[in-house]
Amino acid sequence: MLCAKPLSRPKAYWSAALAISGLISPPARADFYCSGTISEVLMYSTGSVLILTSWRGDWTEICNSQGAFGGIDGATCLAWYAAAVKAAASQIQAGVYYSGNAYTCANLPTYGSSLVPVYFRTP
Repeated sequence: MLCAKPLSRPKAYWSAALAISGLISPPARADFYCSGTISEVLMYSTGSVLILTSWRGDWTEICNSQGAFGGIDGATCLAWYAAAVKAAASQIQAGVYYSGNAYTCANLPTYGSSLVPVYFRTP
């Protein structure tokens, strides 16, 4: 039985492989943050919470109190709803952070097609 010696690669091989792998990278993700004022907050009987904002000018869903929107749990949604109501009543700045690069704040999908936020922020 012959035992083969593992092939050793010269350092130049590994340096070249490393350099080439640095040129190949996954597509960049340009997550985005929208901020401004909330003029109205809406909660449907189904639990959907939508906000009418200065950055979009149309209704965008941020969560569902029954946990039916993007896996955001009911307790988090109710906290976001309360914060959105306070922001609307006080006309303080609020913001929503989204993953992805297919949209901007001005062209976010609306109503049932809304993106799932990563977080909702108020001061």
